[in-house]
Parts: sequence; C-alpha cells; structure tokens
Amino acid sequence: MDSTAHPGAAQRADLTGLDYDFLHYIGRDPAGLRRIQSFYLPFFAGCSQVVDLGCGDGEFVALLREQGIDAVGVDADDKVAAALQAQGIPFIHQNVFDYLANAPGASVDGLFCAHLVEHLPYTDVLALAQQACRVLRPGGRIVLVTPDVRSLYAHLETFYLHFGHVSFYHPRLLCFLFEHAGFTDAQFGANPNTASPLLLPVQALAKQPPLAARDSASALRYLREIPPQGGSPLHRLSHLVKRWLARWLVLPFTDSLAVAAHDRLVRLDDNLVNIAQAMQALNGPYECYATLRKPPPAGDLAAEPAVEKAV
Repeated sequence: MDSTAHPGAAQRADLTGLDYDFLHYIGRDPAGLRRIQSFYLPFFAGCSQVVDLGCGDGEFVALLREQGIDAVGVDADDKVAAALQAQGIPFIHQNVFDYLANAPGASVDGLFCAHLVEHLPYTDVLALAQQACRVLRPGGRIVLVTPDVRSLYAHLETFYLHFGHVSFYHPRLLCFLFEHAGFTDAQFGANPNTASPLLLPVQALAKQPPLAARDSASALRYLREIPPQGGSPLHRLSHLVKRWLARWLVLPFTDSLAVAAHDRLVRLDDNLVNIAQAMQALNGPYECYATLRKPPPAGDLAAEPAVEKAV
C-alpha cells in the first residue's frame, strides 16, 4: 500500500486552472470551436440577452456578440477569467450554480450550456434545470450541448479523454429532466459540424449509390468478339466459322453467366452498403444537443412534444 496516499489528498490538491490547462494541453482549437458552435447561433435568433454557462475561452460569447446579441459568459476558472479579460470578452467570474442562484428571475432570454452537464450527477442537472427555468424570461430558450452517447467516437475518444466527466446524458433524458423542471417545446439532435473522423472508408462506402444505379448495363461487360488471328484467306474463313459457332453455342451460355455474376455483385454491393450504413449509424457526430423553452404565460398556445430535430 502506498504510504503517501490519504483519503483527504484530493481535497488538498490545487485544482486551479486544471481544466483550462488540460484543454490547451490536448490542443484546443478556437477556430474549430467557432465552426462547431456556429451551428447553435440560429437557436438564439431574436434573443436580446444570452448567458453562456461555463463559457470556457468565450468563443460562443464572441459569436453571439458578432450577431448583435448582448452576451456574457460565466466561468469559475481563474485562468479562464484571465484569458477572457485579456480578450475583452464580457464575463462573470463565478461558479455557474452560484450565478444562477443569485441572478434575478426572468432576467435573460437565452442560456447556452456547452459540455457542462456531463460533469454533473443527475441531481445537479435537475437543479440546473430548475434554476435555469427561474432565470429565463417566459418564452426564453436554453441549449444544452454534450457528447453524444449514440456516437462511437464519443465513447472511444471525447468522453473518456476528460478527467472530469461523470456521465453521458442521452439528449432525450435531458429533455425529460428539463421538462420535469417546467420547460416545454423540447427538441434534440446531433451537431453535423462534429463529424466523426473514424472509419473514413466506411463513411465513403455508406454514401455511395448502389452498383445497379452506377452501372446501366444489365450484365458484366466482357469481350464478346473473337479477335482475328491472321490475314490469310484460311484465317479469315476460320474466324467466320468461330464467330458463327460462338454466336450460336458459346455466347448464350457466357451471357447467362455474366448476368448471374452481375446480379450477384449487385446483391453483394447492396449488402456492403447496408452494412456500412449500419456502422455509420453508430459513427455519427460526436456532439448532441437538447433545446427547450420556458413556457409562455398561461393562455398562449401549447408547446409541441419532444421530437428529434432534422439536421
């Protein structure tokens, strides 16, 4: 047994900037994050004030402000705070739950929460939902982003790479927890800007059209003509006889073989494409989202039930 180990060691460890340092250690790419998060901008169209909970380096805050939306980030990390201050990005240096507890009710019309819930037990996610519902104005929207439990790449790379992840959250489970807290109009889906880099040959095969659609011929192409083997009268006569015999005796048999072989290749190709598509269904985008609204005042139209958003 390691004599230096102690149950209180974790409490004594200095965690300042650990998450910030780790994300930069693995190669945080601001341009790539902006491309990924730009997918969520349309959800906040028409919003006047949006808060990014756990904003990190503030890429989404900057994207929102470029759209003319009054946006601010919230993050407790000291190194994040220093980086945001250096960039001139508006932020609140505070724990997300402390911010929500102290924020006035019905004070904002948009909340963005990217890659926070997977760090929390479900009881904290439900508390987040309850506080978010209080802080949002009626009709306000929340967008939650998390690794997609339905993605092979998320399981092999993105989720278990981070030391602080607690649990995958299926987007439908997020819809349930937030609807339980009072939200409505739930939608969920995958972010197409987070395509998996795994199994690229499988991805290409899954996208290709069937063999029958690519080849209009009803059978395999093969050499159906007997080439001449000389220029003498005897050779020419022999060639005519061979062509006649091939036309009446050989070609009907070889044509039937070619048709059968072509049909077999078409079926094999269809099976391969179907297998590739089935594999690709498990190898889709590695980031998913759930989005809901705080219900409008009583008397307005009822919200629609949860459905998966087409992307």
